[in-house]
Amino acid sequence: MEFECPLCNSLISVSESCPKCGGEMEDLGRVEDYFDPYNPYLDKDYVSMGESSHECIHLFSCPVCGYDTRIVVNQIPH
Repeated sequence: MEFECPLCNSLISVSESCPKCGGEMEDLGRVEDYFDPYNPYLDKDYVSMGESSHECIHLFSCPVCGYDTRIVVNQIPH
């Protein structure tokens, strides 16, 4: 059975408020995509950071104050 991230595939949206300034945080994508310029083009199993194969870690950042955090999204079967 294969799994996919509902946030990467626009099946859900996540709305997070910045804990520092209250601004609306933006989803900047998968954390893995920031480690190598080719990661967004490689198989997700190949570039995973060792986390569960059914989780996708997204980077969220506040455009107002620059605060960032990571949010774990559980993948769903497809």
